[in-house]
Order: sequence, then C-alpha cells, then structure tokens
Amino acid sequence: MTHAENHLELGPPKQRALLAMLLLRRGLETGIDQLIEALWGEDYPAYAKNLIQKSVSSLRGLFAAEASPGEGIALEWSAGGYRLDTGNAYVDPYVYEGLASAGISAAREGEILKAAELLERARVMSTGPLAEGLEGPMLQRERLYRQERFLSDMEVRAELELELGRHRNAVPYLHYAVDKYPLRERFVWLLMLALYRSDRGNEALKLYSDHRARSIAEMGAEPGPSLRALHAQLLLQEPGLMVLPALQQTTLPRAGTIRTTLRSGQLT
Repeated sequence: MTHAENHLELGPPKQRALLAMLLLRRGLETGIDQLIEALWGEDYPAYAKNLIQKSVSSLRGLFAAEASPGEGIALEWSAGGYRLDTGNAYVDPYVYEGLASAGISAAREGEILKAAELLERARVMSTGPLAEGLEGPMLQRERLYRQERFLSDMEVRAELELELGRHRNAVPYLHYAVDKYPLRERFVWLLMLALYRSDRGNEALKLYSDHRARSIAEMGAEPGPSLRALHAQLLLQEPGLMVLPALQQTTLPRAGTIRTTLRSGQLT
C-alpha cells in the first residue's frame, strides 16, 4: 500500500492478509469468528483471536501515523465486528471493478468505443494475482472468483475489438491470452477469427489443429461445438466471416448494435 508517494509497510503476512480481507469486504462488518475462518479455516491456532486483535491495533497505528487532517483510513469496531473505511484511498480492486462494470454496461447500451476503452483501462489495472503471497481460505476463493471475472471481462474486450473491425489490434492480445489460458476455448475462437480476418487463415487453421491436439491429449475430448463449427467455416472460407461482428448475443444480451454470430453452429 502507498500513501502519497511513500510505501507503507503493513507488517507480517497474517496482518497483511487480515487487511486484504477487510478491504475485500468493503463497508461490511466482519466478526472475529468470520476472520478466523477466513484466515485459517477450521484448523486455527489457540492464539488466533489475540493475533487478530493485535494486528488490528497495529494497523490502526499505521493508518493514524499516515493520515492527513480530516482524511485517512479508519478501522472501526462495533457489535457486528470490524469494518474498514478506506475514505478517499486508491484501492486497485475497487478501481478495476468500477471500470469493468462501466465497460460492460456501455457495451450493453451499444456504446462500443466507450466500452472498449473502459475495459482496456480495467485490463491495465490487473497486474497479478490478488493479494499475491498471502494465505487464507477466503483469499484463495476470492482469487478464483476475481480471476474468472477478469477473464470474462477480457473476453468481452476482445469481442469488442472484433466488433469494431480492429482484428489486427486484437491478435497480439489474444495470442497472449491463448498462451496463458490454452484450454479456454473462447479465446481460441476469437483468435482464430481475428487471424482469419487479418489474412492469416493458415495460422488460424494451425491454431485449431494445435488446440485440438492439446485438448485430446490433456482432456481426452474434442474441442467444443462452437470451435468445431468455426473451423469448418474457415475451411470453406465463408465470406460472412469477414464482415459480421464476433459478439454472441449470450455475452451481452441487451446490446443495441451487437448481433448474434453463432446460432446452431452457423454464422447468420
């Protein structure tokens, strides 16, 4: 965490994990038992409650020392538990959530350029795993949730690039996504289409062949029906692949300018 331009040392790992969990429960009261379960699960040490109280006291001291007059972070206690008020502090997950939510809303309203910009800004905000290096059952669950949320948001972002006809811009980003998440077929689907629209049809076909081999070797299964359908259309070099947007209606159900591209495995 930073305050102004200074790095704020937040103490030992359990203290930092405690702060991370309170940040994730923005505006909510969290009881001692909830914090113990979140930090250790069912197998918690006898000193767990004392350690939480000591960590809270230490965090309060750190925040008080760094606070500007009338501002700062407040860690409060009430009958329901601890509640963290971040005030005007810049918290990355909050900023990401705001940008991504605004981007999805803009896409649903048909504001495609605005949506693409917001989701790109959100992507830049995500620099690594949530609370990397800290342990706790709740943190692990939050990492899984937020990773899935990030990937879903980035699928929409790539779809918007294709909707805007910026398929060449989408290729490097999608190559990275496919390399990092090779079994996530939506990224493969989008990259195949982006390559084809960029006059790189042979690369699109090779991408499918490589993905199919990996899927069979690692999962014992053929690629999904949408990917197989797109592969068949690439082999036929169907003209519609070059002109229609890439978004599926199920992705953004209320979009005004976004049309369905896959129905029963065919482009329409």
